[in-house]
Amino acid sequence: MEKTVNLGTRLGSMILDHFIMGFASAVFFIPMMIKQFANAFMSDHDPKEFMFPSGPLFYMALIGPALYYCKDCINGRSPGKRITKLQVVDNKIGAVASPLQCLVRGLFIIIWPIEVIVTLTNPARRIGDLVAGTKVIDYDPALEQPKIDIVKLIIPFAISYGFIALIMLGVQSLTHRFAGFVIRQF
Repeated sequence: MEKTVNLGTRLGSMILDHFIMGFASAVFFIPMMIKQFANAFMSDHDPKEFMFPSGPLFYMALIGPALYYCKDCINGRSPGKRITKLQVVDNKIGAVASPLQCLVRGLFIIIWPIEVIVTLTNPARRIGDLVAGTKVIDYDPALEQPKIDIVKLIIPFAISYGFIALIMLGVQSLTHRFAGFVIRQF
């Protein structure tokens, strides 16, 4: 019978990852935030339209969330999982989860609070794991750890970045339309 992951360890891993990856993501937003703050002193105090961030610094900022989604891609071990000695594996064969599987499970970070609730009932498999066909286990050094393949890491990162960019372009479009409507009303 397979040993189940300790709930406290699993929740600790999730919380550590959320703080570590959240901080790492925020670092990529700093240049854009500095530029936006500096522009606040130069802009008209009666804006004619809402300006959603754009340009090279905006696209650089998207690297952070893209990395967050790919946090487990290196041998199924995010920073939090390395600290708590956990690993993501394929649910059927027990091998280390592929980077694409890790990306699929990582995309469910969007519903992080719900994922935490699901983890309370099943520490080994949250919603992202069910969709990706993975589970979290205690790290086993005897399990064959694949060599790091840059191409296999770039592909999920590119998909993740594209996913984030598409979402943000949609948000940017909606925000621009809504802000224009609100400003015209006043």
